[in-house]
Amino acid sequence: MTGSDDKPSDPSKSSAGKAKPLTGSTMGHFLWMFAGGGAESILKIIVLLVLARLLMPAEFGLVGAALTVVAFAEVVGRIGVAPSIVQAKTLTRDHIATGMVTTLIMGVLMAGLVYGLSEPISRLYRMPELTPFIQVFSLLFIIKGAGLVSEALMERSMRFREIALMRLFSYIFGYAAVAITLSILGFGPWALILGQLVQQTLVTGFYLFSVRKDLAFGFRWSTFTSMIEFGFGITLTQIGNYLAQNGDYFIIGRWLGPEALGYYSRAYLLLRQGAQLVGKMGDRVLFPTLASIQDDKPRLQRALNRALSLVAMTQIPLTALLVVAAPEVILVLMGPQWGPAILPFQILVSVLFFRTAYQFVGAILRAAGRVYIAAFWQWSYAAMVVAGAYVGQPYGLWGVAAGVSVATVICHLMGLGLVHRFIGLGTGASLRRMVRYTALGAIMALALFGAKAGLLSFGVEGALLLFVLVAGFVATYALLFFMAPAVFGEEGEVLSEQVLKRLFKRRGQSS
Repeated sequence: MTGSDDKPSDPSKSSAGKAKPLTGSTMGHFLWMFAGGGAESILKIIVLLVLARLLMPAEFGLVGAALTVVAFAEVVGRIGVAPSIVQAKTLTRDHIATGMVTTLIMGVLMAGLVYGLSEPISRLYRMPELTPFIQVFSLLFIIKGAGLVSEALMERSMRFREIALMRLFSYIFGYAAVAITLSILGFGPWALILGQLVQQTLVTGFYLFSVRKDLAFGFRWSTFTSMIEFGFGITLTQIGNYLAQNGDYFIIGRWLGPEALGYYSRAYLLLRQGAQLVGKMGDRVLFPTLASIQDDKPRLQRALNRALSLVAMTQIPLTALLVVAAPEVILVLMGPQWGPAILPFQILVSVLFFRTAYQFVGAILRAAGRVYIAAFWQWSYAAMVVAGAYVGQPYGLWGVAAGVSVATVICHLMGLGLVHRFIGLGTGASLRRMVRYTALGAIMALALFGAKAGLLSFGVEGALLLFVLVAGFVATYALLFFMAPAVFGEEGEVLSEQVLKRLFKRRGQSS
């Protein structure tokens, strides 16, 4: 039992009772996470380019298989403590103290469990060489467990600028620097593993230091049970999400082997940068924001429609570019030995919008307290992913990619139905906007196909072709965004206004 009292100790509630407009504040937080996430995504692509030329596909496949094991145990070990801290209407010091002790204990327990089961897990994957990688990765549970509550406190306090900078710094000087250096020195797959460990150690240290004055240690059973009541539903949701995100990895690793998993996992990593840039970064901002207005249904409705529109506005045009330029993206960034990843990449990236948007639907369900509905939804998605991957694996990687893509589309549409059924939020406007942006994406795809065919006829290919396609796409999109934002509807005009406002404000301050 902690020595602290039950009085509220919530640094994020500086003006309780006042309903702040979401458009300006949330968009500002999102832009910070978007900028930080965008820089991190670009860095990841650059690092992937370098590592793909230093390591073999089978080595990436082995590390990818080990990470699926670590990710599952990590989800179980969290038991939803951090989300319960973000979602709590009134946060007390007991919540923080109990959360710290709980996550640390669970981190140690999961580390020991994964280490002890490393050999049976390797046999399950039919990869005996996987055992030492899993054993070393077990350290991640202790490192991550130490920083979960600190990260949740920062998210609750809307300190997204600091989070973005911390994540960026830890990636550059943790994973990127260590993994590339060790790869050059001939460490093989160990370079990726040690890079992960250093990166997580850095980011956990930053989180702990940033909220050091708010941290507490102790345990109160009544506080623990109240957190777990909400957190268990979150954990069920996260386990379902884990299975959905990693079920195809298991199918490929067990039936098609580590080399095939290496091709698939790198293709997935590339497309995930686009999905995470908007989806995951937006979810980190949207969940605490929505949790603060969880009883205000009209505002939830507006937030959902605006978030999904933002996803469609950015991801559907980006999908057109990536599908058309996929051969150049894979071969230029990763090298000619990665050719088998092209078709899976094109299939997976074709549903980029749905892969991104479903994260926002999940944020709505969690923020409204419908954690068990969210869990049911995620488990349904996981079942569809595993089934799709298994049915597709006899046809190779393209079959797995097709099965997973169908599951992703169904998942998003099912999530919209659940939001409408159990929260009462209309989704018709979101679907209509999705159709509009699909038409815009189709026009862009046709233009890109025509431009690519023309450039190829003049002998432009490889890196130069990729540069011209990307530069033309960015220039066209930026021109439309700033000069004709009405093309993107109401959300385009709002976002353009917010971006320009911040640019001119910064310029005024500098002058």
